[in-house]
Amino acid sequence: MDIFPLIYIRYRKLLGAIEGTALAITDLPELSDGNMIYIKDFDGTEKDAPNLEIYQKLSDKNDLWVDAGPRKFGDVVDIIMAGASRITIMKDIFPMKEIPNIKEVTDSMVYTNIDLEKDQDILFTPPQGIDGLVVFDDKNQTELLKTICSQYKVYVTEADEKNISYWKSIGTAGVLLDFEKFKLVNKDDV
Repeated sequence: MDIFPLIYIRYRKLLGAIEGTALAITDLPELSDGNMIYIKDFDGTEKDAPNLEIYQKLSDKNDLWVDAGPRKFGDVVDIIMAGASRITIMKDIFPMKEIPNIKEVTDSMVYTNIDLEKDQDILFTPPQGIDGLVVFDDKNQTELLKTICSQYKVYVTEADEKNISYWKSIGTAGVLLDFEKFKLVNKDDV
């Protein structure tokens, strides 16, 4: 099972947790050791202002998985050109019919985020061209999540390193763990 650090960007500041303290870019390579870093960019998702220059700086030393709320195909291209090797598409703001077009022009992996309460149709109509799903910490839907994990490569976000064994037990492909907690995890124990 993969465990990747989750970094948030809000107001052009890097955060190690959703309500965490600001981080300097220089803090990341030393601690992430060349790992994939998942970036949840609220400036992109909420304001349509992704932090492309930050992605460029971070991609020098790390593989990036960026969740910045692209709204059209050109936004996806910009995010990939800025250094993302994986992207997350938000079903509510990106036309899902465009995903096959993304796969025609890039080898980047494409994921979509889902809300287990309202996106249960994914069990019956899988999105074409998707490499996997991202679920934002929803332990209330365990049975549904187990079913989805048997059909897709599913990554979940998590704020507490103590819950990693739970996610592993239900078959997730990986955990996107808040950076502040990621530093505490011994990957050999998982």
